[in-house]
Amino acid sequence: MKGAKPKHNAVRRGVKDSYGLSRKEAAGVAMPPDIAEDPIQSEIWAWVAPPVNSFAEQDVPNLRLLVYWHAVAAQAQQAMRSDSGTISIFEQVGVKPFKAEDGTEVPLVKRNPAIAVLKDASREIRQLSDQLGLSPLARSRIGLMDATKTKTAADTAAMFRSIDAAYGLPDAEVVEVVDASD
Repeated sequence: MKGAKPKHNAVRRGVKDSYGLSRKEAAGVAMPPDIAEDPIQSEIWAWVAPPVNSFAEQDVPNLRLLVYWHAVAAQAQQAMRSDSGTISIFEQVGVKPFKAEDGTEVPLVKRNPAIAVLKDASREIRQLSDQLGLSPLARSRIGLMDATKTKTAADTAAMFRSIDAAYGLPDAEVVEVVDASD
């Protein structure tokens, strides 16, 4: 093959850009100015809602909260990181009134309070992600809800018949229910 290798992101002349890769226009919601000023929250916003997104204006309050709780979780994780790079799940608050067998003082520790903050933040992140359709489970629910809106009863019955046929099950029998009170 002669010549240079084609670039993967090049838009060819005379070729239609069917994926819209060359367009630079923004769609969806833009990053609010106060979030853009905070370097941590702006990075998280860019990750959650890039310039081209499918969010509407009514999603902005939940997006703000989601970005906030991500920043809180990041700060809690940073607070638990020790100088050596390990995670400190305990915090020393003193020493016990007795000594170890080798004569050294035994540290008195309590659970790091950042663990509770991280737990609260992760719970909020999960709930908001679910509301905004960002989690895999929420996306699958959205797909299921779309499927139920478009299928009719006949489509559903045909789907079950094809499943039964795939397993070699006999067709369902129609049973007439007789009212015993007559």
